[in-house]
Amino acid sequence: MSSADARPSRKELRKAERAKKMVAARSGMRSFWTMASATGLMATFALPSYGFSPEATAVSGLTTSNEMVQLSAPSQGLSVATVRAVSFTRGEYQPADASEFEVKRSSQRYRGPLAADYLAEPRFTEITSANIMKATAEVVGTPYVFGGQTPNGIDCSGLVLFVYAQFGIELPHSVYQQARYAERVPIEEAVPGDIVVFNDYSHNGVYAGNGNFYHAPQPGDRVKLAPIFTDRFHIVRLADIQN
Repeated sequence: MSSADARPSRKELRKAERAKKMVAARSGMRSFWTMASATGLMATFALPSYGFSPEATAVSGLTTSNEMVQLSAPSQGLSVATVRAVSFTRGEYQPADASEFEVKRSSQRYRGPLAADYLAEPRFTEITSANIMKATAEVVGTPYVFGGQTPNGIDCSGLVLFVYAQFGIELPHSVYQQARYAERVPIEEAVPGDIVVFNDYSHNGVYAGNGNFYHAPQPGDRVKLAPIFTDRFHIVRLADIQN
């Protein structure tokens, strides 16, 4: 076979050229769709925080402003945290320094007696409504901290534990166990200083009279005096309150 016979014909060359162009076109389309998908994802990630409903935004703590947000006011010498909310918009962002998210504490943290100290040496010798209200009101403003039981941070059963420790009464750190330790009383016989216990044992607080109670509500909140906001509760008495 001669070298001329081994060379491809013009028809074969044209066919090979068309095949190359088709491969190049398919590769270009794949690149286009890849870039389009990436652009769509970036646009989604850049949605502003207020793309959520106002309710969800309020619950999550998101905001559309760039101002500093104080999560909790100073309480018992403790300022819990400050964060900066950054509002994102399509195609742009504002950087935030890590120091803006640090937990900032004052030098005047609560350094008083703990529950164990009060159990060893009770603060009050008489268990009266007035004394219980005094001990509880002093903890108002303390930030909620799960598992906490001091004025630096406290949860609902930790509040009851800390207050009653001041009368020399030792309690477990559990809503359910505190309720079992106590005596259930009719609501019409409740006096300030009794304990409000939700029927599902999810929460408790110190009864303050007139349908109100002191309680540590939830993360991000503080100990406060508030109306009992459900009818699914009962009253228990941890001690003989002398009025």
